[in-house]
Parts: sequence; structure tokens; C-alpha cells
Amino acid sequence: MGKSNDIDGEFTLLVSLTQIMKTAILLPNWVGDACMATPTLRALRLGLPEISELCVVGRYAPVNVLEGLPWVDSSIVYKPKSNDARVLSRRGMIAELKKRSFDSIILLPNSLSAGLIGYFSGTPQRIGYANDGRSWLLTQPISTRRDGTDLRKGSALDYYLNIASQLGCDISDRRMELTVAESDRDHGRRMFNELGLDWDKPTVVFNTASATGSSRLWPIGHASRAAATLAKQHDIQVLIHSGPADRERANAIEFGAANPMVKSMGRIESIPISLSKAVLEQADVVLSTDSGPRHMAVALNKKVVSLFGSTAPELTQTYNLPETILRKEMACSPCGKPKCPLVHNNCMHGIHYSQVVNAILLNMESHRSEPGPTWQSAGSQRAFASPSKAA
Repeated sequence: MGKSNDIDGEFTLLVSLTQIMKTAILLPNWVGDACMATPTLRALRLGLPEISELCVVGRYAPVNVLEGLPWVDSSIVYKPKSNDARVLSRRGMIAELKKRSFDSIILLPNSLSAGLIGYFSGTPQRIGYANDGRSWLLTQPISTRRDGTDLRKGSALDYYLNIASQLGCDISDRRMELTVAESDRDHGRRMFNELGLDWDKPTVVFNTASATGSSRLWPIGHASRAAATLAKQHDIQVLIHSGPADRERANAIEFGAANPMVKSMGRIESIPISLSKAVLEQADVVLSTDSGPRHMAVALNKKVVSLFGSTAPELTQTYNLPETILRKEMACSPCGKPKCPLVHNNCMHGIHYSQVVNAILLNMESHRSEPGPTWQSAGSQRAFASPSKAA
């Protein structure tokens, strides 16, 4: 039997590998976090050949963005308060876990509710962080501290990977990874044609929205001026990315740019995540706020210019191609709040469109193969390209 020993206030995990033949992994709720979990999925599958089935469990968007990954065998999708007989509720998902008799469940989310899901699923081995008062629900609690460091203060990517490390897996490969089906690329080509864009022409994809709060939004006017500048002065077409909830904002950016080479996905009838993956993969450069499409683009090994305001880049450190991070330094940032407590939202409004255009052009011209960390002066901003490999 596996067990955990508490040594100097930190848990050392000892696991019997014979007990994790069928393994379920409860995913985080956000698309970006699901992307940051992909190195963990890869490490588990490659490091534990005893796993006969690896099943991801989560809400529609996080599960869907991972579709096509070679390390995942199956999935369970649920909507917590579903009243639709075709979609599992949280209770229905727990019943499905029981029915499928998994040997172990790995809980990536920190919450007490995630611990309760594992407990009531009846899965013999329940592995996750000893956080939020849920240790008693787990058979294998893992400390959130390691070597005297609180892992919650670092990147979520490394936080998830530590679980794989505690199970004895090699975690040296920290790259995120997503796959795109050829049918999705065909969908992307059809959409470009419908919008009057050229699939093979240099393209920048803009994602200036955010599902987690207004403090991460880059102003519509700034985005319109940046897109118009790229199109008019540099002959670069710009696609404004949109999810189902962002149509109005994306269409407003297109309207403000007033250029036939700037088009919005908001005009398309259906916008599945698979289509987003296809257009992000096709982009030469992706401009994004700190949101799901940013992580998707990084996981697809694209050059990304990321705009940060209320959030801290350190908490979402990535290890693929280096990102260019632009931020307006304020005394109050990063506050981590979904809405600006001071109302002005100057940390995002203060990122000038011309600086964004310059960063995009530099990325389009750059052909560095082994970039390292670099700091560039940008007036009151700093642009940081994160390292491509772990230290």
C-alpha cells in the first residue's frame, strides 16, 4: 500500500505503482490552466507505463482543448449544475467515476470540492495537494511546500508537475503541448475565405479579451489602432480572435480598425475551441492578454506578445518559445483582482498601441533558435522573454 510520511512538516509521497493501472485526472476549470497541465499528463504517461488508461475529467472547455493528445485515452465531461440529461452534472460525473472503477484519481485543482469529488467517487487512491483542509479526503496528500518553498507562489505549470515528480516521474520536459486536427485546419481555411482573408498571408491574431475579469482587458481603441497600423503600414492581415462570449468586443475592434485586412471571428456562426487552435497555430505572431488563448498559442509553439496588468507573469511561467511580456508598471500592480479596485485600469490602458506594434514586428522578424532571458527597456514598461528551458 502507498502511504505518506510527514517529515519536518512536509509530506514525502510513497506510492505503489501497481495501484494506478486505471487513472483519472481531474482537470482545472480554466483553459489556460488545462494547457499548463499538459506537461504533467505527458510526464505521467511516459513515466508510469503501468497506467493502462488515462482519463481526463473536467468541464467542456478544458477537456476539449486537450483533444488529440496522444497520452490521453478517454474523457469525462461534466457541467456542475447541468439540468440537461445529455450532459453530466457534478453528481452524475461522480457516479460515472464510480461506474468506471478507476484505481486512482489525481486531483489537480486545490479546492475542497475537488477533494470531495475524489472521496465520493470511491476511488481507492486519491492523490492531490494537502490544501484547503482536505487532507483527510486523500489517501496520498502532497505538501504544497518543497525544499522550504511554497509551490503555490510559483508557476501553476510547475505546481502540477510536482505531483508527477512525487509519483517518481521525470519532469525535465516542461513544454506545454496541444494538437490540431487536419479537419480543424480545413475549418480554419474556410473561415479565412469567408472573412476575405488569405490563409497563406502573414497573419497576426489578436486576443484582447479575458473570461476572468475586466482588469485583464486591453482597450478596444488601442487594439483597433494597433491592428490598423499593422494592416496599413506593414501589409499584415489581422484576425481578431473571439470566443462565443466575446463577439461584440471583437467586432468592435474590427469596426474601429476600418481596414479590409482586419477581420473578426465574432462574425462566424460557430466558434469551437478546435477552430481557435487552428487559427492560433496558423498565426505568425499572437497578441494576447493573460487568458486561455495565450496559453493555447504558447502550447502550439507560436511567438506570443503577452499583455499583463493585474496578474503576475511568474504565476504562469511557460517553457516553450520565449514570450514577449509587456506591462505598465504601477504601484498597485499586480493586484490579482478581476476588476480594478481603483476603477481606472491604468495597468492595461497604459500599454500604448505603438509599443505593441513594435513588439509584434520584432517577433515577426526574429529567427532566434536558442533564445535566452532578455530584458528590453520600453519606457515605463518592460518586455521579458522567458527562458525556453528549465533552470
